[in-house]
Amino acid sequence: MKGIVAVVVVALIMIAGTGWAAQFGPPEPTSDPGKFSLGVGYWSDRSRMKMEGGQSASMRSNQYYLQGNYSFLKDWEVYGRAGASDLRLYDRDTTRHFSDGAKVFGSVGLKGAAYRYKNFAIGPFIEGSMYADHGGVAHDQWDVNVGVSAQYKVPVGRRDLTVYGGPFAYWRRAETSVPVNTFGDDMKEKHNIGGFIGVKVPVVQQKIFFTAEAQMRDRVGAGASLSYKF
Repeated sequence: MKGIVAVVVVALIMIAGTGWAAQFGPPEPTSDPGKFSLGVGYWSDRSRMKMEGGQSASMRSNQYYLQGNYSFLKDWEVYGRAGASDLRLYDRDTTRHFSDGAKVFGSVGLKGAAYRYKNFAIGPFIEGSMYADHGGVAHDQWDVNVGVSAQYKVPVGRRDLTVYGGPFAYWRRAETSVPVNTFGDDMKEKHNIGGFIGVKVPVVQQKIFFTAEAQMRDRVGAGASLSYKF
């Protein structure tokens, strides 16, 4: 089992520099029922978008955010995320780049553990995000993710390392606003099914947690966060 954990950690480190609106996380809430957790994180996204006229373009984004989670019921939590995200669009046909600096984005989500057995837990999640307009690149941008997350806790010394992952469906839409529009207005991702894998490690006395995650869509995205449990 320790060998499997090592492989997962190494794989996450290797892809963390490549890199959608941040992590899904394990199904188990960070906080106890009736309490909160607060975190900071970074996410690197690379997406392939399909245009209205049939062309394709690459979209890249760096996202920095704050996230608050509230466990409203045993094994279930809601969360909100607010941050800043830049945007870069690359036209593969004309090799032209269009970019804009950091603008506000926000996300809301719900997740939980619907079933537990010893160190194993599994449950559903749903998350949606909205993005401010990026002048000269894109506007009316949003995404929705729905999936299942499964976790397994591995004892490592006095701590439990949580390894998690699962499948999910995703939808992303935006309207282009490049100065010379060679794309057509509507953009959407080329595929809608992906998978994710991550690790969550308690850093300080079951109060501060480090989480690293990678998501496999048409392109690979990855990121990390630190959260504090109240």
